Amino acid sequence: MENLIKWTNLMKNEMYKDKVRKNFFKDENQRNLWIRLNAEHIHYVAKKVDFKQNLEIGKLGEPFSCMQISANQLDYDEHMCDAPRFSFEELVLPHDELLKLERKRNTEKIKKMFGEIDGLTLLGDIEDGDL
Repeated sequence: MENLIKWTNLMKNEMYKDKVRKNFFKDENQRNLWIRLNAEHIHYVAKKVDFKQNLEIGKLGEPFSCMQISANQLDYDEHMCDAPRFSFEELVLPHDELLKLERKRNTEKIKKMFGEIDGLTLLGDIEDGDL
């Protein structure tokens, strides 16, 4: 377990070495609230998709717990993104609505990434007259 934590910290240091950490929250309490709300969403999604591993909410510092996964996501967002993946307003939406929003964003991101490849047509982009 200790080796896993050391390895994770080394990977984070390497991945974020040239990045400045952004602060999205007023204080540590707000940051922890965001982590908790996001962890609850992760837990819900894992149950919804019948994730075979028993994924518990757990606590920070507990590997593979929803809380630690959420903290890792926020850590990534603070270094690599301009905003956290969800706002507080979004995290208090019903889980099904937040899941729909997450799927929509992921689909848009995939379309954008693949749309930048010249000559590639995504099936969702085919118009009725194209067939």
